[in-house]
Amino acid sequence: MGYIKQITIQGFKSYKDQMQIEPFSPNCNVIVGRNGSGKSNFFAAVRFVLGDDYNFLNRQERQALLHEGSGSAVMSAYVEVCFDNTEDRFQTGKPEFFLRRTIGAKKDEYSVNRKNATKNEVVQILESAGFSRSNPYYIVPQGRVTALTNMKDKARLEMLKEISGSNVYETRRADSLKLLTDTDNKCTNIDSVVESINERLGELEGEKEELEAWSKNDRERRSLLYTMHSREEGELEAKIEHIDSLEHHGREMREDNEETFRRNEDAITRLESEVNQRRGDLDILRQDRIQYEGERKAATLEKARLELDLKALQESHSSAQQSRSRRDARVKTLQQQMRARQTELDQLLPQFEAKKEEEEAVRAQLLDAEGQYKRLQDKQGRTAHYSNKRERDTALRAQIDETNGDLSRRKAVLMQTNEEITELQGDIERIEGEIAELRQAIDNEGDAAVDLAAQVEKAKDAKKAIVDEQTKLWRDQNRLSSQLGNVQKELQMAEQTFSRLLDHGTSRGLESLRRYRRDGLQGVHGTIAELLEVPENYRSVTESAAEAALFHVVVEDDTVASKIMDRLTKDKGGRLTFIPLNRISVPDSNLRATENMQPLLPKLVYDDRFEAAFRHVFGKIVVCPTLDECKRVAKQYNVRAYNPDGDNATRKGQYRGGFHDPSRSKIMAFSVVAEKRAQLEEFQQKNREINEQLDSIKHKLTAAQSELLRRQNDQRRGETSYTPMREEVRVKQSLLQDARDSLAKKQRTAADLEAAINLLGAQQSDWEAEIASKFTKALSNDEEQMLVTLTSTVKDLKKQHAQVKQERAALETQKIEAELELNQSLQPALDDLLARQGGAGSSATQSTGLREAKRALDTINITIANLDQQIEETDTQIDEIRAQIEQLETERNEKEQSNRTLAAAMEKQEKSLSRKDADRSTYTAHLTKVRKEIRDLGTLPEDVGRKYSKWNMEKITRELAKTTQAQKQFAHVNKKAYEQYENFTKQRRTLTDRRAELDSSRKSIENLIGVLDQRKDEAIARTFKQVSVAFKSVFQELVPIGTGRLIINRRSDGAQDEDDSEDEAPTQAARKKGSKIEEYVSVSIAVSFNSKHDEQQKIGQLSGGQKSLCALALIFAIQQCDPAPFYLFDEIDANLDAQYRTSVANMLQKLSGQGGQDGKGGGQFICTTFRPEMVLVADRCYGVTYTNKTSSIDVVDREDALGFVEGMQK
Repeated sequence: MGYIKQITIQGFKSYKDQMQIEPFSPNCNVIVGRNGSGKSNFFAAVRFVLGDDYNFLNRQERQALLHEGSGSAVMSAYVEVCFDNTEDRFQTGKPEFFLRRTIGAKKDEYSVNRKNATKNEVVQILESAGFSRSNPYYIVPQGRVTALTNMKDKARLEMLKEISGSNVYETRRADSLKLLTDTDNKCTNIDSVVESINERLGELEGEKEELEAWSKNDRERRSLLYTMHSREEGELEAKIEHIDSLEHHGREMREDNEETFRRNEDAITRLESEVNQRRGDLDILRQDRIQYEGERKAATLEKARLELDLKALQESHSSAQQSRSRRDARVKTLQQQMRARQTELDQLLPQFEAKKEEEEAVRAQLLDAEGQYKRLQDKQGRTAHYSNKRERDTALRAQIDETNGDLSRRKAVLMQTNEEITELQGDIERIEGEIAELRQAIDNEGDAAVDLAAQVEKAKDAKKAIVDEQTKLWRDQNRLSSQLGNVQKELQMAEQTFSRLLDHGTSRGLESLRRYRRDGLQGVHGTIAELLEVPENYRSVTESAAEAALFHVVVEDDTVASKIMDRLTKDKGGRLTFIPLNRISVPDSNLRATENMQPLLPKLVYDDRFEAAFRHVFGKIVVCPTLDECKRVAKQYNVRAYNPDGDNATRKGQYRGGFHDPSRSKIMAFSVVAEKRAQLEEFQQKNREINEQLDSIKHKLTAAQSELLRRQNDQRRGETSYTPMREEVRVKQSLLQDARDSLAKKQRTAADLEAAINLLGAQQSDWEAEIASKFTKALSNDEEQMLVTLTSTVKDLKKQHAQVKQERAALETQKIEAELELNQSLQPALDDLLARQGGAGSSATQSTGLREAKRALDTINITIANLDQQIEETDTQIDEIRAQIEQLETERNEKEQSNRTLAAAMEKQEKSLSRKDADRSTYTAHLTKVRKEIRDLGTLPEDVGRKYSKWNMEKITRELAKTTQAQKQFAHVNKKAYEQYENFTKQRRTLTDRRAELDSSRKSIENLIGVLDQRKDEAIARTFKQVSVAFKSVFQELVPIGTGRLIINRRSDGAQDEDDSEDEAPTQAARKKGSKIEEYVSVSIAVSFNSKHDEQQKIGQLSGGQKSLCALALIFAIQQCDPAPFYLFDEIDANLDAQYRTSVANMLQKLSGQGGQDGKGGGQFICTTFRPEMVLVADRCYGVTYTNKTSSIDVVDREDALGFVEGMQK
């Protein structure tokens, strides 16, 4: 529909803060508020933004529209209207249309959909959306109804003319009349000039006869002059052509010499670079040789020391071999003696153990027999001592109790003794194992020493390998440092050359950009030259076409570009041009390669990510074989065309080109800089890697040194650890012997305890048996007999025990003597010999040292041989590089000598060409003068070439003198009579044609005026008819019992055209010859409020309320004829009676309900009122309040709005 959805006001008149009014209804909206609250300012804001009022505001008028109140001053104000655009009435393709007008003390601006727009653009948009400038009645402010009410009939006619659009026709008619007046003036001027020309042609007729004679003589004179000048022209052209030929040949020679000179310069530069590189390599080789010499000298000294050490070791080893032979013989003797004694001991031990067991058995028998004997004697004594059984039993029980206590004590002691025996047996077994382990370790002393020596050698080899690697890295680093210095010098020279080719600002800007990128700046891809690879045959044209754009910087987006520009400004770091990829959008030029045209862009190599940037720079550049083709292609395709040499021809015919010095090629210079930077970065990266490797080697070397020290310490500990071990063996053997002695004592004690326990047990058993027997005064016969037998048995056993004991003691003495000799004499002597044999001066240790010394000597010999080979190879390389340097310097000197010769030749050629240029300038100037004289001769006879072709210069000169003398007789003749006659005749013909054209234009203008008059008459008649019909209909709706009509009053006879006349009457009258509208003098209104048939009254006869109703009926009629999307009414019902207010309210409800669907006045209505009738029909109500000199608008309920209106009426 295009209705108003929302209005936002800030700082305008009484609206200070941003006031965003709630969305309006698309139908009827009513605004209520007290007088002075800001209702009219709201309507003024809408008229302000729509341009209905407040046009061409000066500074004071703009300041008057700004809010004035308490608080800070308002510096600017704006009003924004949001229109519904769902039907695309504003042709933007968006569902909403925003129109804003902003004013300040120094500005008055419009914006459309948040984008700036001019006032003319806004007017065009509004008119295309249906806001007619000729019908301003879609906004009815206060006073307009009153103005219509009091409007004169003549003014009402002018209003209808304005609504019909007749002003447009009037403007065009006035322009046509002005053009017609100009045409009449031009025709008058032409007639005057033609008359003057005719008078002058009559005067020239009388001078023609004398002119004929003069002309004949003049033709002959000019023919002779032409012949003479023509021959001179030919001679001059021949001379110039000869000079051109010589110059062409000279230029070719000069170009060849210059090309050779440039090639020599490039070769000299290349040779100089190679010489510097070779010298750098030579310096590195010299340093390597010095280092090799130093290493060889140190290795030679080390070799001498090792040879001395080896000789000493060999001598020591020979002496040690003799001592070892003597020790080996003594060891064998001791070992034989020990084996003999051990064999003897092994034989004694079984005999000793057997005797020992026999002794124990005899002793047990003896103790048993003595016990039985003693018990029988005790029993015999008790029979005499005790008188009865009770006394005996009491005494026996006392003895049994005493024996029980003794037996318990002896068993406890036996148990403890057995535990000690078990512990001693464990100790003996442990000590024997430890002694065996120590003896095995001592026996392996030689093998362990060899293993430790091997581990030490392995650690030394590992350390030497790391040291060799470190030395190699140091040598590589020295060589790399030399190369790095050379590359840095070459890069500095290349950058200086490149900087001289750029302007100072760009050069500094690129340097600053490189620094920013090193600091971590992201989003920079590089310059066009960096991102580009150009084929050799397209290098010149690429450089000529791109020019400064070669060093425009491609960045990711405009944010990156802004950031860099800010830093450049802050650092004063130069100036750069940026190509942000997010802002570049270049359409494809659709250029296709042809036989005579090749687009340059497909020939270039670049990353597809930068397609837009390269199309921006090279998208409209083509390459053509010749400049003529360049001109044609540039004009046909609107492109920039270049030939392969980089010369350019524009579509306007301008040529630009000439010599391109390859030494000043920016692409080549930049490629050299880029190459050197890449080399520098490569060398720096290698240097960093070497430093990292050296750091790693340093840690490895520390670890290897620690490992070597640990292995050497292990070796020293191994060499000194066997003497303590042998001492420990002797100590443990002593401990073992002590333990064995203790074990024997404990075993004897245990045997004694067991015998005593057995004896006590047997005695106790006898006592218990005696208690159980009868009491008698004497032993039984069996006991008497046993007593006698035991007496002899004890005696025999004692004798046997003594003999066995003596034999056991003899065997024990032999065992102890053998053990003492074996452990205290032979074994210590053998251990001492073995200790001396396996110590630091042992054969195994000396052999290990000898092998180590030989191995070190072999290693140092290999090292010296390698160093000799490296020195020899280095000397060979030095000789080769010296030869190369000499050859390169010779070649460079030859090139320099060749260039000096070429420079002298080119200087000579330049002087010769300069002289020829001076001669050619002289000849050219003379030729130009001759040609000018030939041109000044004018038109010549056709036979001039044949007539004088065979005359010599003498005859031509003589005849020329005669004709020149004859010309003096015609000095008084008008020489330009013919020319003036022809010129005047041509001017008369031109003016006559122009007069005919003006007559034709006059007729066209008169026809246009007639058509405009006719269309204006038709538009006014049609508008009057539509408005009169609509007025009658609207009035009848407002006053159902009345009627109303519009009347057009004529000037001629007072006749009236009424709205109920024939439909075509006004139109037919307007189509008659001439404009009938000029006869219309006014439009009057005739109405009747009481009857459809009563006599109607003129508007001047009505009351104030009736006049207002008639004015509103006319407004509604105009709106139905030219509907708008919305309507603003400011208190249009102020002067109406109650019944008419209701009619007007119903009319608004009806029209807003139509919504414009039938195109007859429907649409949105926004009205202000103090009456309840409009409030009752409103779809949405708004209340305007005024607080602290600030207005605000809010949505209110219908009840609140009615309450406010009723309160105002009270």
